[in-house]
Amino acid sequence: MKAPMIIRYWGVRGSIPSPLTGAKVREKILKALKIAQNDPSFGEQSESTLENWVDANLPFEVRSTYGGNTTCVEVRCGKTLIIIDMGTGLRELGSALMPETLEAKGLSGIILQSHVHWDHIQGLPFFNPLYMPKGVFKNKFIFYGGKEWDANLETVLKGQMDHPVFPVMFGELKHTGMEMEFHTIHDGWTITIQSDEGPIIIKARKLHHPQETFGYRITFNDKVFCFTTDHEPYGNDAIPVPLKDLVAGADLWTTDCQYSLDDYLGVGSVQKLNWGHSYPEYIAKVARAGSPLRIMTTHHDPAASDYKITELATFVETLCDIPTKAAYEGMEIAL
Repeated sequence: MKAPMIIRYWGVRGSIPSPLTGAKVREKILKALKIAQNDPSFGEQSESTLENWVDANLPFEVRSTYGGNTTCVEVRCGKTLIIIDMGTGLRELGSALMPETLEAKGLSGIILQSHVHWDHIQGLPFFNPLYMPKGVFKNKFIFYGGKEWDANLETVLKGQMDHPVFPVMFGELKHTGMEMEFHTIHDGWTITIQSDEGPIIIKARKLHHPQETFGYRITFNDKVFCFTTDHEPYGNDAIPVPLKDLVAGADLWTTDCQYSLDDYLGVGSVQKLNWGHSYPEYIAKVARAGSPLRIMTTHHDPAASDYKITELATFVETLCDIPTKAAYEGMEIAL
């Protein structure tokens, strides 16, 4: 039996972390109570069946939340660990990785960086394996991202930890903590990683975003995961060839869908053309051309409620007739 590819989402917000406020929690409680009020069977629920009632009768956006951490996705190709982006979700992923790190006396993996905007790198200083002493633990990550003709990834990561903005210096950790190896990428960059469970092929294509971003296509055991955060159409609304190349026939396409079309065009708000983010009509158009089997929207706007996030994902599915959900923190998908 072939080893599966497992996708786990640790951060799904864009631009800036956006935790739930007390007012938003209260709003959810009130909506849940109203639904319960209108269900004659609610009063018959015992303590043991109440949890089942909640799951069966309350929509996800009422009983839970998509989360407030910025972009971070864990991909397991068999035993090989790949992390896409180092947003604030990386902190919780680091905590979850501690048991296996302690047991094995070390952890190795690959980090694919879409781009170096702050919301996609600000989790690294809070990644537990980074600080584990090199003489005791064999932690090593290989980083792919950044551009040789611009500030490379290592330079940017070091800069966000320089004094006086952070109390621990990146340069010190390179000597005392996790071993780190850095490689830049470019449009069309492809690498094959050999594993005991089959080759892992990773391809990067350049997307349309201010200061550029890269999408990734990961192929393992005949399954394809496509990840395209932070992108928008060009002015003529044509589908860029690199984007179509990444999406084509993917088993799962996880993509930026931060705005509604009205948000994007600035109807009643600030116009967001050239901010580098997408909307349902465009995502559905790409999906119809690329025919992925499933779509997961992500990079949710920090101002968007859980209700609006659900609405945007549902609209994508309505437009392209491909199963679409909004990614939430803790979601796990096996391909």
